[in-house]
Amino acid sequence: MQSLFMRARASLENKGAFAAGAVPEMIADSWHRCLRHGLDPLGEPTDAVLSYGKLRERLEKHERLLSIVRPELELLSKQIAGTNYLTAFADREGIVLDVIMDNEFKESDCSRSINLGSIWSEEMRGTNALGLALHAGKTAMVTGGEHFFSKHGGVSCVSTPIFDSKGEIVGLLDASSEVAARQFHTQALVSLAALNIENRLFVDEHRKDIILQFHPREEYLSTQSVGMISIDQHGNLTGINRRAADILNGIETHGKKSFEQVFQNRFSAALKPLMQGDVIRLVDWLNSSYFARLRITRPHPRGTISRQSVSLSVPAVFSLKASTGRLVVRDEQVADCFRLALRSAKVGAPLAVIGDAGTGKTTFAQTVHTEINPAKPLIVLDCSMIKFESDGEGLIAEVLGATEKTNFNINSGGTLVLENLAKIDTAAAEKLAHVVNRLLQSKTKSNWLIISTGTAKFVCDKDWLPTVKMSLSGLSQVSLQLPNLLERTDFSQIAQAMLDKMSEDYRLSTGAIEALKRMPYDQNLNDLDNRLKILMVQCPGGIIREEQVLRHLSQSQNKETACPKCIGNTAREAKCNEINRVFRQCNSNVALASRKLGVSRNTVYSHVTT
Repeated sequence: MQSLFMRARASLENKGAFAAGAVPEMIADSWHRCLRHGLDPLGEPTDAVLSYGKLRERLEKHERLLSIVRPELELLSKQIAGTNYLTAFADREGIVLDVIMDNEFKESDCSRSINLGSIWSEEMRGTNALGLALHAGKTAMVTGGEHFFSKHGGVSCVSTPIFDSKGEIVGLLDASSEVAARQFHTQALVSLAALNIENRLFVDEHRKDIILQFHPREEYLSTQSVGMISIDQHGNLTGINRRAADILNGIETHGKKSFEQVFQNRFSAALKPLMQGDVIRLVDWLNSSYFARLRITRPHPRGTISRQSVSLSVPAVFSLKASTGRLVVRDEQVADCFRLALRSAKVGAPLAVIGDAGTGKTTFAQTVHTEINPAKPLIVLDCSMIKFESDGEGLIAEVLGATEKTNFNINSGGTLVLENLAKIDTAAAEKLAHVVNRLLQSKTKSNWLIISTGTAKFVCDKDWLPTVKMSLSGLSQVSLQLPNLLERTDFSQIAQAMLDKMSEDYRLSTGAIEALKRMPYDQNLNDLDNRLKILMVQCPGGIIREEQVLRHLSQSQNKETACPKCIGNTAREAKCNEINRVFRQCNSNVALASRKLGVSRNTVYSHVTT
C-alpha cells in the first residue's frame, strides 16, 4: 500500500499536481516553484556548468574564502567517510567550487552532474538541498523522492548556508549520499562545519577590530557556540556572528550601533580588564548577563602592520596562551631540564632549549612561562622572519605590542620566546640585540624571561659588532637538551596525555602503545599527535588496541602484498590482494569492505595485511 507521500509523488509525475498536505511544507513549496518554472519531474534537469574561464575567475575571486572552507570540508568528509558520500561547497549563486567524494560515489550517475562549476539553482536542477537552502536561507534536507526530478531520486542530500558578519549568505555547504539512513546525523555534522567556517570567516574579516566572545555560561567560552561581536577602537560594532545574534535576540544590533547601545557596561571600563586577559561580566539592556573575554587574533598573514615605528613581517611576532595542561616530565632527562629551567627563570637568566623538530620545545617554554609568569604576556618572535627595514625601536614596539591594544609596556614583564635564533640574518641581529638589551635593562622594574629555542645551540660565528655578539651569545649560556621521543622513558604517558587532550573517550592498551613505538615513521611529538588523530577518526570510542594501530597506521597498507598464508599460491594471492585493495579503498572499514566484496567480516580480517 502506497504511503501518502508516494501517492503525492506519483500524482506530481502523472498529473503535474499533488496533495500538498502529504508533502513536507518546505518540499511542497519548492515543487510548486519548479512547476511554475515549467519543469517536468520526469524530464531531464538542465546540466548547467560554467566554462573553464569563468570557473577560474570565480575560484580566484573566492580564493580566501575557499582556503577557510577547505579544512572544514576535509574534516567533514572524514566524519562521514564510508557512507558512499560527497561533500561540496557552493558560492552564493549555487555554483559548486569545491568537491570531495569517495570512490564509491564517483562511480554513481549523480557524481557526473555534481562537479566543479555546476550550477544547482532550483530553476535548473529542480528541488535539491543546495538550491532549497539558498532560497530559504536555512538548512535544507532533501531525501530521495523529495527531489523534483525523478532522476535524482537515488540520492539524499543536506545543505546549509554560510553567513558572513553582516548576515549575508557567502556560500553553502553540502553533503550528499546514496545512503539515506544517516542523513539526520549528517545534518548535524554539516551544520557544525558551517558554524566553524562562519566563526573562522568572522575572525578573518575582523582582524583589525577588537573581537569579543561572550556566552551566558563561562565554560562555553571555549566552544564553537560562543557569540562574537567585533568593535572598532571607538566602541562601534562592526560585525556580529550568527550565534551572537541568537544570544542577543530582542536587542537591536543591525545598523550603526555602539557597544553601549547593546550592553549596559561602559566600553572604556570593560576594555581595560579584557585587554589584561580577564573574563568579565556584561549585562545587556534586557538585563541578561554574560561572561565575556577578548578573542586574541594574529594579523592577517598577507598584510603588514601599520604602525609608525614598525615595519616587521607579520608572521614574526605573535602571542601564545599559557599552557593549560601539565607537562609530562616522567622522563628523568626532561624532569632535570625542567628543574634547571625553573631555577634559571627565577634568577632572571636567559634560557636556551635545544632539540630536534617535534621534541616539544614550544610546549616546554609555555610550561615554564606558566610556572613563572602565568598572569603576564607570552610573546613569540620568529627570528628568521625579521625584516631588514625594522629599526630597534620598531621591533620593541612589535614585540611588546601596541599599548592601545594590549595595555602593557616594557615594564609590565612577561616571557619572550625566540624561535630559530640560529637562523637570524646579520642585518636583523642588531635589532634583536637592541630588544634583548632593553628587556634585560628593565629587569629591576619587571620580570622578563627570555627563552630561545632551536635544533642547535646558537653560536656567533659571524662578523657582527662586539655588543651584538655579547648580547645574543648570552642568551644560550644556560642550554638544555630535550631528548627525542623514542629516547624518552615516558612514551606511554605522553601518548595517553595527548589522547586525553583530544577526547576523554579513548584509552590506549599496552599493546597499542608498543605498536606505536614500532611504527616506521618520523618519531616526534607532532607525528605522534597526527597518528593519534587518525586512530580517533578510524576507531570507535573505548580502548584502542594493537590490532587497530597496525591496521590503520601500518605503511604496508599502501602496498598490494598478500598475507603470509596466501603467498605462494597464485590464485589465493590474487584474491588476497583484491581484498586488501578494497579494504584500503574503504578507509580500513572492515564492515564496508565486506559488503562491497560480498564476503564475511572474518574473511576480510583474515586477509588484511599489517
